[in-house]
Amino acid sequence: MKAVFRLSQNFASTIEDPRVVGVIMECGGKMYMSEKKWKQALEQLMGSFKNLVECGSPRAKTLLKYVILASLLDQTEVDVLSTEEAMIFTKDPEIIAMTNLRSGFNNNDINMIQDVLNDTKINLLGDSFIAQYLDELLRSVRLNALVAICKPYKTVKLSFLAQKIKVPVAEIRGLLAELILEERLEGQID
Repeated sequence: MKAVFRLSQNFASTIEDPRVVGVIMECGGKMYMSEKKWKQALEQLMGSFKNLVECGSPRAKTLLKYVILASLLDQTEVDVLSTEEAMIFTKDPEIIAMTNLRSGFNNNDINMIQDVLNDTKINLLGDSFIAQYLDELLRSVRLNALVAICKPYKTVKLSFLAQKIKVPVAEIRGLLAELILEERLEGQID
């Protein structure tokens, strides 16, 4: 797929149909997502979204959800919804849900994220592409939340952190070890 995508990019400048370019960029974005190259995925998915909006494709809304997801995973501060192309979708319930997901992510609010994901009316997890990256998204939120929770303390009990983040102590231990190794948190686990 990588080889085909790279070849198709060579021809992208000669392709004038935004639907075709949008599909090619969507495939590239999904490929980069599978490789956890969030920044490249975000660029490709954003390009796909803009092309699909240009041609009036109904897939544009779906791509906007993917753009928001990629921006969360990349931990980009850029507000994707502030673009002119995205403004037409700001009142859509699925996009509002993705915006709430972003807000929960930015505020390390795991409860808000769980509420959005468990909303049966919206059913974001019904989209298999979004569901595929749920664990990665939750892991990232948990890591950020742990940093925020631990910051004012010199010592903290693992059980307290597990209660706050609503995961087992064994998972807290693993997340803390990762944060300490990445030097995002200073400390040791007793």
